[in-house]
Amino acid sequence: MKKQVLSILFCLTIALTFSHDSIAQGTLIHYWNFNSFTGPVTLPAIASLPADFSLISSPVATWVYQPLPGTSPATYCDAYPTVSGNNDSVNIRMGAPEGNAFRARNPNDQMEILIYMPTTGYGNLQITYGCMTSSYTSGDSVNVFSYSVDSGATWITGGGGLSEWSDTGSLTFRRISLHVNDPAAYNSTKFVFRILLVGRNTGTSGNNRFDNVTLDGDVVNPVLNVNQVNNAANYKLYPNPVNNELSVNSNIDGSKNVVITNMVGQTVFSGTEEGLNFTLNTSILVSGVYCITIRENLTGNVSTSKFIKQ
Repeated sequence: MKKQVLSILFCLTIALTFSHDSIAQGTLIHYWNFNSFTGPVTLPAIASLPADFSLISSPVATWVYQPLPGTSPATYCDAYPTVSGNNDSVNIRMGAPEGNAFRARNPNDQMEILIYMPTTGYGNLQITYGCMTSSYTSGDSVNVFSYSVDSGATWITGGGGLSEWSDTGSLTFRRISLHVNDPAAYNSTKFVFRILLVGRNTGTSGNNRFDNVTLDGDVVNPVLNVNQVNNAANYKLYPNPVNNELSVNSNIDGSKNVVITNMVGQTVFSGTEEGLNFTLNTSILVSGVYCITIRENLTGNVSTSKFIKQ
């Protein structure tokens, strides 16, 4: 049986992550690395790219590049094959290699990037990505942000909902990270983040590139809007109370995402387990009561149970 070491979070600003950069949240929810995207996509066909990794299966997390309503589109978008000097290790997760980035070709002044990011069961959200511009003379100068909590029917463009509302271009990939402060975006199937490309983007040359786009968050209510199953019938925890090792036995095979939170809602462990049974090392957990949430990747069913660490 596979054993994994649990990592304690001492505050909400320390996260368990595979990133080169620290982030404020404990669970990676969605991740686009674009390494399998080759393109080009000739517009007005809409470029629609599902996340390369996602904890939420429905609705599907999707990156969309499309014309703004009522406008003429850019010519195409494609994959940008990054090179070592691009600093494309920014925000790499899960051991993904440096590879392709998404390139929004010009003229893109009438285009929009929509990132559909369901947040079911998660709050305290952080959006992070790497971005570079092709040049300071023809590349896009500013990315302008907005977001929607109703699947794009209306857009929120100011106030305290985001920690920042725009960023400027850099000639190598620069890490952009912003916190979503709006509780209406939490535990939602309708959250959408939008990027508009502004400045120096009306010509036929120059563009911005995006890579390693992630959404992280903390578990707030993992069983809302998903399939609840009978915990006692499907998952057995022992020993409970536990000292050093917690065994999880079930009659459910396949891959499962496992999240453990303490009683103040902080994530202390997030990982993936395989098979009917697995064991978790709980030796470094402080004494107290914990909640373990198991989400079956095949069915989407979610089970929650509590255990006591002595």
